[in-house]
Amino acid sequence: MGPAHRRRRLLAAFTIAASAVALALVPVTPGAAHGSGPESLYPAGDPYLDRRVQEVTDTADVLLAVQWRTTVPGTVNGIRICLDLTYDEVNSRLPLTGSLWTADGTTLATGGASEAIERFAPCFYQLSMNPTRVEAGRTYVVGFWLRGGRYSYVPHGFDEERSTASGHLSAWTSRYVYTSSFWNGSPFPTENWADADYLVTPAFTPDPH
Repeated sequence: MGPAHRRRRLLAAFTIAASAVALALVPVTPGAAHGSGPESLYPAGDPYLDRRVQEVTDTADVLLAVQWRTTVPGTVNGIRICLDLTYDEVNSRLPLTGSLWTADGTTLATGGASEAIERFAPCFYQLSMNPTRVEAGRTYVVGFWLRGGRYSYVPHGFDEERSTASGHLSAWTSRYVYTSSFWNGSPFPTENWADADYLVTPAFTPDPH
């Protein structure tokens, strides 16, 4: 084997190794592949979020929700909501509560946070709940109760249906109801205002296959 041939073999080996390192460093987007979850209606970096009104002045207690469905079976283990508030401001409102319902208002799961709440960039906070199974093709509602209002929203965000890049999740309307207490018979959210999007999403994990 001549020197030139050895150099070509070394260069090829180096190229393969460098490619492997580059692949290892590519960030994996949660929910990008079936079974990798959790997925959200609002992925990080979505320019849609730039359209949001960053905190309304309304300070009334309110339950904000979204009506949605999935094309694949899986589980919901939390609810996320966009709040343009500091972590300390959000935690000053604890306890926070939320629920997963069927389309007709039957409660499937309820979660609460009394000590801490998980934050996701750029503005989302997650309320965890016990993993709850959802079926493909059925309509569900997830809602998040906020003491003191001051939420964010996208005006006319649901003039058109929204769906994830994977096609697993879609949503077409937000809902709300003013209520001073989430527990003890809180009403099911049914109101809608001008197709506003209140930026509420399930944290959904598709079944692996």
